[in-house]
Parts: sequence; C-alpha cells; structure tokens
Amino acid sequence: MASIDSQYGGTPSPVKTQIHYDEPETKSPPALSVGPLAWVRENLFSSFLDAIITVALTIGVIAVIIGLINWIVGEANWFVINNNLRLFLRGFYPDEHVWRLWVLFGVIAFLTGYSFASWSRIAPTTALVIVAFVIVTFIAPRLISSAIEAPPQYLAAGDIEIVSGSITERPQERVAFIADSGSDIRITLASDITATDETLADPAGFADRASAATFNAAANRLATQDRIAEIELELREGLLTEAQRETLAAELGMLEVPPTVLESLHINQSPVNLTILDGQTLEPLASSVLASPDDEFVFNVPIDGWYVLEKSVDGEGLGLLRAININPLIERTISRDDPEGGGSVSVNQYERMLDKFVVEQERPRIEGSNVPFLIITDNQYRGTRPFTSWLRMFVGPGLDLIDMGVLVFVVFGAIGYGASIVINQNFPRPHPTNRRYAAQVWGLRLWGLFPFIMLILLLGTGTRLWGGLLLTFFLTVFGIAISFPIGVLAALGRRSHLPIVKIVSVLYIEIVRGVPLITVLFLANLMVPLIHPSLATVPGVLRVTVGIILFTGAYLAENVRGGLQAIPPGQEEAAKAVGLNNFQVTWYITLPQALRAVIPALVGMFISLYKDTSLVVIVGLIDLTGAANSVIAQTEFIGLRREAFLFISVIYFVFSYIMSIVSRRIEASGAGAATQRL
Repeated sequence: MASIDSQYGGTPSPVKTQIHYDEPETKSPPALSVGPLAWVRENLFSSFLDAIITVALTIGVIAVIIGLINWIVGEANWFVINNNLRLFLRGFYPDEHVWRLWVLFGVIAFLTGYSFASWSRIAPTTALVIVAFVIVTFIAPRLISSAIEAPPQYLAAGDIEIVSGSITERPQERVAFIADSGSDIRITLASDITATDETLADPAGFADRASAATFNAAANRLATQDRIAEIELELREGLLTEAQRETLAAELGMLEVPPTVLESLHINQSPVNLTILDGQTLEPLASSVLASPDDEFVFNVPIDGWYVLEKSVDGEGLGLLRAININPLIERTISRDDPEGGGSVSVNQYERMLDKFVVEQERPRIEGSNVPFLIITDNQYRGTRPFTSWLRMFVGPGLDLIDMGVLVFVVFGAIGYGASIVINQNFPRPHPTNRRYAAQVWGLRLWGLFPFIMLILLLGTGTRLWGGLLLTFFLTVFGIAISFPIGVLAALGRRSHLPIVKIVSVLYIEIVRGVPLITVLFLANLMVPLIHPSLATVPGVLRVTVGIILFTGAYLAENVRGGLQAIPPGQEEAAKAVGLNNFQVTWYITLPQALRAVIPALVGMFISLYKDTSLVVIVGLIDLTGAANSVIAQTEFIGLRREAFLFISVIYFVFSYIMSIVSRRIEASGAGAATQRL
C-alpha cells in the first residue's frame, strides 16, 4: 500500500504499523450525569422553582423530625405504654388462659416464617440482624440498668411553707417507699440544681409536691422578671398609642420581682437529718446528717418491702434532697382467688414506675394513720429529659417487656422457615419452573386453617374480656376470611341469569352498601336481640363480627364484579367451546383472572377493614382504640393522649404496611413475574 506522498508524485515511504498493547484509559462519566446525584439534579433541582420547593420542603421535614425526636426523647411520658402494654395487647383477657395466646402467637410466627421461605428468602445479613435484635432485647435492659443511673427523685424537708402563686405546700415529714433487696438508696443535697434560680426552675427528675412548688416559684420569678424587661422595652422603643402606654404602665406597676427563691427559702443552708425505718416494724435501720454538698447518705436495702424515710431540718429553711432508687409508685387493687376457700380476695399492689418492681405488703402506718408514699400523680417528672434518662426509664423496661415475645416469634418463625424448605425438598414439583410450588400450596392450606385454629383457641374463654390488639386481630381475620367467600358468591349471584339469585344478591349488596358501618354495628349489637330473646345471650363480640362480615362482603362483591366484567367475553366463549360447563368456566377461567385483576382493590379494602375495627369502641367493645381510651382515663395517665394514640397509630401502620407488601407479592406472583425470578 502506497503512502499518501506517492499519490502526489513524492517519494513513496513505507507505512508503519503501530500496535497498542495497553487498554485506553477509561474515563468515568460526569458525576452529575449518572447515579444518585444525576437523579437529584433531574428530579429535585431541574429548575430554579424546583430547587426552592425542594429546599423549603427539606427544611420543613427536618424541622418536624427534629421536633418529633425532641418530644419523644425529652418530653413524652412513655410510662403510659410500658405500664399498660398488657391492656394494649390483650385487654382484660384472663391470666389463666394466656397460654392460649402464646400458642396462637407461635402459630402466627410459624406461618410467617413458612411464608418467607415459600415466597421469598431471607438474606444472611437479614438473619444476622434478626439474631442480633433478639440478643439486644435480652442484654440491653441489663446493660442500661447497670450502666445508667436512675433519674433522681427530689424531696423537700423542713418546717416551712412554700408559696407558688395561689398554691401553698409544706414538706412531708415522712414518706414511704418500696425497695428491692441489694439495691442502694443514695441521698444527697440537691446541689446540682440549687446554684441559681435558673437551674432551680429547670430540674430533670421526679419531684414531690413541695419540691414542685419550689421549682414553680423559681420559674414564676423568672417569668415576672422577663415580663418587666419586655414591658420596659416596649415603653421605651415601641410605637404605642396613649391607651396602650397606659395599659402597659399599669401592668408594670403591678409587677414586682420577688427575692430569689434560694434566699427567701434558705435552701440547703441548714443541716438535714435523715432516718430510714423498716416499713413493718418501724425500727430505725440507718440515719445520717447532710450538712454539705459532699455529704452522701447510702443505705443498702436488706430485703424487699416497704421502708419509711424521715427527714427534718435543723433550724429554719428548706432542705432540698436528691434521692436515687426512690421512685414514684402506682397503687392497684386486684382480685385473686382465695387460697383458703372459695370466692376471691382483693389485694393491694404497689408497683414502682421505673422498673415494675411490685410489693403486696400493707403500707406502713404510724399512730394509726397511713404514711404518705410517692404516688405518681403527685410526683411527676419535671424538666426536659436527657437521653440517658430516656434509655433508663423507657427503652430498657420496654425491651424487657417484649424480649420473650421476640424470642418466641423468631424461634417458631425459624421452625416454619425450615419446614417450608423440607416440604419443598421432599414433595414432588408439578410446576415446571416454580421450584417452590409444593411449599406454596401447603402454605396456602395452612393459612386457610388459621382462622379455625384461632377460633378453637380463643373460644375456650369468654369473649367479654377480649380487648386490645387481640380483639382487633380477631375482627380483622374473621372479617377477611368469611367475607371473602360471601363477597365472591354475591358477585357471581349478581351476574347470575337466575332471577331469584340475582334479586337476592342485588338487594343484599345495595342495602348494605347504602348503610354506614357504624349503623351496621349498632344493629348487630342492639337490634339483633329484638329478633328473638334468645339472641340476647350471643356475645357482643360475635354479633359485631357478623355485622363486619356482612358489611365487608357487600363491598367486596362489587370489587369482584368489576374484575369479572374486565374479563373479555371471548375467553368464556372459548372455554365453553372446548366443552367446559358453567362451573368449570367460572372456577378455572374467569374467577382467577378477575381476582388477580382486583388484588389491589381487595387488599385496600382489607386494610380499611383492619382500621375500621376501631369503630367497635362506640358499641362498648375495647379494641386497640378502646384500650387507648381506657388507659388515658386512668388517674396516673390523664393528659397523655398523644403518647397513647401515637403508639396505636404505629401498630395500625405496621400491620397495614405488611398487608400491602403481601398484596404486592401475591400480585407479582400471580402475574408470573415472581415465577420467572425463581
């Protein structure tokens, strides 16, 4: 081959072949062209307006999240959940039959694990996370209680009146408390909060009535001081009318900053005498005098039971104490079978709020009168809670409450997971591409038996005491399980060519759909006994369940009918042309396709049913919402609606989200997408 020079009359030169043995350098694409940054640029910052909206929404979401976390950790009172978890989960279900609930819980865990293995797989990292969580639920409460000091209890001592606004309090000379053997009661002067009025107004711990009045007095003094400064600034710099100036001047004339609370009450300026008595014999067990911030009174508790703390001040003034392992109590009266004969007896229980330590001894009495104890209604937590106190007060005890349930769920779930694998390996595989077909078929059969298992276990007890999540779960399961075939039959009946069947189906669907659910519940609960007096003996739970089933079945029928109408008529004609009868055409051709087409609508309706069970509280049943109402009606937890309803909202969300995930999996599997992935 001649070179280019030869084509123009020049001297030909040989062509040199160059061979590159190294691969050319590969340059990465621009950072903003691919990957997450490209997605952010394209979807969130594609224009100036999009950027402004994105930034504004991000700031708003971050502010909401930060505020929610601050409230959850620093302000919310989760005692309402920890101390009433049993009521939230099972209502007043009798303790002697709780084993039935554990068996039912084990069955649910088994079926859950079985379903995971049949329709999906658990990654090794996920399995490790599950095992780690189980370990944490058992170890974390012990680590937290041993590593983090309990929040303090502030106690006032002395013979002095504490005035806070219109309230006047006087410290109690004696206070009773319960303690467990081996623990240390530690009491010091509250020097951590008595440096200034500012620290005195913002403590972090429990406080008795006299201490709370002291804190309020300091807070009121600071508020008055701030208000005076605010009025003076407005009078000096504000654009005010003459009337406004007169009003502010009059208000300023009525305001006067009192002396500091530390000075007026002479806080911790005199020695404080402390004595601990045995709660039963009133024998003195230990005593001490606290005269300086470095002094500490330590008492090792010999046995479980009641004790009495006597406190007094030498001279005038207020002694403000900081006590550890003396915590507020809840008093409950429970009924128990009499061990000496028939009937039942009432027993007073005193439960320590912080760690559920319970004493059933009679409370101490001196000179014929009960010694006052630290009841939670008079010893609320004051101030913003630090993160460590949140862990010690709520997280540790909460994990301690659920550790056994988590262990049972994981163990039986693992058994179910293994059972699915064994069935899949030992049963024939009739499906050519789906390697888990046998396990899936058996899984559907087991879930079909679950409502009957649940009914057998639960009907061994009276339904009157069912409540909480148990009742919500029962109504949901049977509302779905029984309304589904009723809805399918009603949908088919509405499309039937038999006049009587069609008329009955149409009347049922239209009448029920034209009435709100709450009306159906009232009819089931109040009107059914009017049909025949013997029906008055039917438990209200069963009557309400029937009403929910009929109501859900009518709505489900219309969803199924929509799916049937979406099937092209040519499929039915082709099926009949090959010799299938009407039943076979419906069972094998049209109904499976119709149900598959309306899976999202059906699951959406089931989720609505799960949430609508909260309406049964109106007819006197205590479901999950009813349990929340019962809890916040207790004297100890009045005003804690946010905590209770946030907790049940999380429960409603979790189960609703699980149902939506399952529906998407079923829909994908039914369409064949999941089979191709297997």
